[in-house]
Amino acid sequence: MKINVSPNITIRLFTPEDHVTLFTVIEQNREYLKQWLSWLDLVKTSSDSQTFIETCIYRHNNQESSSFGVFYQTQLVGIAGFNKFDFANKSAEIGYWLAQAYCGKGIITSVVNTLLDYGFKDLELNKVEIHCAVNNLKSRAIPERLGFTFEANLRQREWLYDSFVDHAVYSLLKREFTQ
Repeated sequence: MKINVSPNITIRLFTPEDHVTLFTVIEQNREYLKQWLSWLDLVKTSSDSQTFIETCIYRHNNQESSSFGVFYQTQLVGIAGFNKFDFANKSAEIGYWLAQAYCGKGIITSVVNTLLDYGFKDLELNKVEIHCAVNNLKSRAIPERLGFTFEANLRQREWLYDSFVDHAVYSLLKREFTQ
């Protein structure tokens, strides 16, 4: 599955062949990403990325989640997708990360907007949430820019290497989404 976001940006489901490229992007951005992503120490080799991709494919096929590679001018630059589906309640949670060199170009904002369109129209979701660390202002700017409603702070929600961090929870309802 591939979705064109703009002339320069596409998202697509991962294939097993993507594991080396994904590992390379993670490796090149490890220190930058480690500020906010707790799973980086679990990715030590390209086979770890291969296992991640196999899990993504399994979870997508079982309608548990959908992780897309974010491509800018055909180059893999990050991941975005639905981290978790709750089809019984017509809701999902979106997550994302981007290589440092590609931040500030509007890529993730455009990608999340496209995911919202896909989620509300094709998947018939009613509610989409984004959770991010309270102090991760760049990540929080995405749902704020897209008209999400701030719902809550979840205290000490995530262990991030040496301390707990609080999460901000944002949501957008289908009736609030304007394309």
